[in-house]
Amino acid sequence: MRATRRTHRQRAAGPAGAPGVRTIALGRLSDRTWPGGVSVRAVEIDPAAVVAGLDRYYVPVAARARTRCIDGRHDPDLDESSLGPQVPGGAPGSALAYRLGVDKDDLTRGTFTGDAEMMIESYLRLGLSPGGHRDNAGHDENDDVGCGAIDGLHAVLDCMIDPLLVEDHKRLVRAILDTDFDRDHYLRVLGAGLVLRSRSEGYFAGRGEILDLLERKAPHSVSVLEGRHHEGWVVVNLVPGTTLSSNRFAADHDGLQAFGYDLWRSRQLAEMLLPQTSQRVDRERFVHARVMLTIATLMALTDGSLPILLRLPAAPA
Repeated sequence: MRATRRTHRQRAAGPAGAPGVRTIALGRLSDRTWPGGVSVRAVEIDPAAVVAGLDRYYVPVAARARTRCIDGRHDPDLDESSLGPQVPGGAPGSALAYRLGVDKDDLTRGTFTGDAEMMIESYLRLGLSPGGHRDNAGHDENDDVGCGAIDGLHAVLDCMIDPLLVEDHKRLVRAILDTDFDRDHYLRVLGAGLVLRSRSEGYFAGRGEILDLLERKAPHSVSVLEGRHHEGWVVVNLVPGTTLSSNRFAADHDGLQAFGYDLWRSRQLAEMLLPQTSQRVDRERFVHARVMLTIATLMALTDGSLPILLRLPAAPA
């Protein structure tokens, strides 16, 4: 008899009636070597201790706090009493997921700048606070702004459609989405990425203007992060209304940072952007595209050695 696959909720339940939140350790991102440079292969860490203490670093999201990127680097202006959710590329990062998963326009038209402007305006219309970041490294390349999820969009698309990486990619997307994973949605977004990559030079041209645009439309929404990448963890958070206190986490772990992705915000945003019953499939495709781009971003930024954790609500009794 074939064993029944356990869902996130079943694996997180623990003893009957266990309250609160559970964290699932999924091991390393990969046993292969990914293209990115962030690595923890030489770092001594105690996974059990990090998992046991993780909830101390998750706090309620402040309603009007600006959206943050998944980047774990230090933000000197971060208000620990007013934290916004973390998503790849901040608010502009949602634009590419919308283009790949939802937009009915011909994929041979449009630009990332135009899509990002539409998404920033949607955030403001919906009462959400957009956000993004630069860094203090100083960038000489044409379009670099200091956010890996925006600067590296060519590489992100390359990773998502790379035949040598697709097995890892699909495995992780399926693991994160669990019973919500849909093969047809996955293949549709993958195909859209392949088409868009064929004209990426035109589509992504001028992406360095994105944060200037964001700052004009939402003043004080752009952070400047300090230092180098020292992420040692990836945490995908499915507990609504909570986010990682990234500065405090790094300070308490000797500078070892974490990539934090609040997947619950992507689902919430899908409901707000696409509220009609008839838009259910578009909502599902948007969330698939957001998770697929998140994994591809991690492939472009890391070498695959980082442990990945899922933080989710415990099952009801």
